[in-house]
Amino acid sequence: MTEAGWRLEEIDGVRLLRCTALESIPGIAHAFSTRVASGRSDFDLGPAEGESPEVRMRRATFLRAAGIDAQRPVLLRQVHGATIVDAAETIAHAPAADGVIQRAPFQRQAPAPAVRTADCVALIAADRNGSAVAALHAGWRGVAAAIGTGAVARFSAAGLNAADLVVALGPSILGCCYEVGNEVVDALVASCGPAEAYVGRAASGRATVDLHRALRAQLVAAGVPSRSVQSAPYCTRCRNDLFFSFRAEGATAGRLMAAVGPSGGP
Repeated sequence: MTEAGWRLEEIDGVRLLRCTALESIPGIAHAFSTRVASGRSDFDLGPAEGESPEVRMRRATFLRAAGIDAQRPVLLRQVHGATIVDAAETIAHAPAADGVIQRAPFQRQAPAPAVRTADCVALIAADRNGSAVAALHAGWRGVAAAIGTGAVARFSAAGLNAADLVVALGPSILGCCYEVGNEVVDALVASCGPAEAYVGRAASGRATVDLHRALRAQLVAAGVPSRSVQSAPYCTRCRNDLFFSFRAEGATAGRLMAAVGPSGGP
């Protein structure tokens, strides 16, 4: 199934979501997981630490289905901040960070840049020549801490132009379902600009935030062309049949994964 630049497909029984703009970049593969695999809706890709053998097996299955040439994904201890590490820093341990970048030449069989979510935005970015890739985890705190701006700065430090970046914003809770307090809006305005671009009002009277739109404003201000920022057309809470959602399921919610790396499979 294809919707405006995104394709939902099944590979070896695993249902995946892909961004067609990223697929056009040579030498890399990517995917956003769903909760569905082999006809079941419990494809949980688990925590950063203390994962079971079954979760490790699911992660390897996900990477194979995504066509990424890596045996395992990067595992970060995500802390809702804006720290972005190099993939090489994750080989021996799981650092406290919410983003990971990897530059070519890619180390085959090294961990693939990846993040886990259950309502927050999973962001995958790459330059158009496939010279570097990144995966970010962005909840409202990470967006308020300007993780999108920080990612563009990391690409720039590698000699890559913001105008050459392609960014995919994966399924997340969107403005239709994400009611927040005024303190959240105030924090986002400082890093994303005027609230009108991403803040609405629910029937309850509370503010709502669309994290896709907030991130887009941040990325565009940092030099990424608006047309190069692709937003997945799915709200995780609305489509809890397809994606895990903390707001819908609470503490029992599983975790989705977004990963990117050198291509080498389906």
